[in-house]
Amino acid sequence: MSGQQTFRSDARLWFDRRFQSATATHSLYCFPFAGGSATYYAAWDRYFTGRVELVPVQLPGRGARMTEPPATDLCALADELAEVIAGEPTEAMLFGHSMGAILAFEVGRRLTAMGRPARHLFVTGRPAPPIVRPREPVSGLPRAEFLRMLRDYGAADEAVFAHDDLLDLLIPMIRADFAMIENYRRRPGPRLTCPVTAWCGDDDPGVPPSAMVPWGDETSGPFTLTVLPGGHFFLTEHHAAVARCVNTAIRGL
Repeated sequence: MSGQQTFRSDARLWFDRRFQSATATHSLYCFPFAGGSATYYAAWDRYFTGRVELVPVQLPGRGARMTEPPATDLCALADELAEVIAGEPTEAMLFGHSMGAILAFEVGRRLTAMGRPARHLFVTGRPAPPIVRPREPVSGLPRAEFLRMLRDYGAADEAVFAHDDLLDLLIPMIRADFAMIENYRRRPGPRLTCPVTAWCGDDDPGVPPSAMVPWGDETSGPFTLTVLPGGHFFLTEHHAAVARCVNTAIRGL
């Protein structure tokens, strides 16, 4: 499942280690949405203690990795992340929202092939892997149309749109993320073996519950789907409830 792009293989770059626990036996790797960064998950630290540590994943082109070129090949990105995660001493659990859900899924497939399967996959706000999203390419839209799409998408705080200098820094990375997911196509391969738990918003036109149901076909393990109030970024409002459900699933391991 190898792609063309290569990355710097250093776990210190890929993971926000602020929440590392010496007593952890399991790590919850949290993958960002298109245009997102590891900081989105930082507030989740309060929900995970003891044997589970929170590990937000930082992709190239954002945060402390702003000077690196953004990823352009999701499968190559998953290749690298799976190699790094497989080298960690704890057992892996994977969480992803939107683009992050597909990235978590592809990492999970690779970990399974390596004999280090994830213990659980949690996905939010993204149709099952065989369903192409977005329906039409948006990464190449003119700047004004692209920004309008981002506003509708809810991908950034409204205050960000008032700062042209900041937008100049962020837009190339966000365009690259959208291009990466536009070009993604699920390749044939074995199913996961771990449980898959999914959530979506009841007012997300691009991700209706019917598009989430086929996530259950991606694993031989159990599958559950919960629909919560909200649009594509329902997770921001309901992160505490989702984190509690994640914790409940973890306690069952």
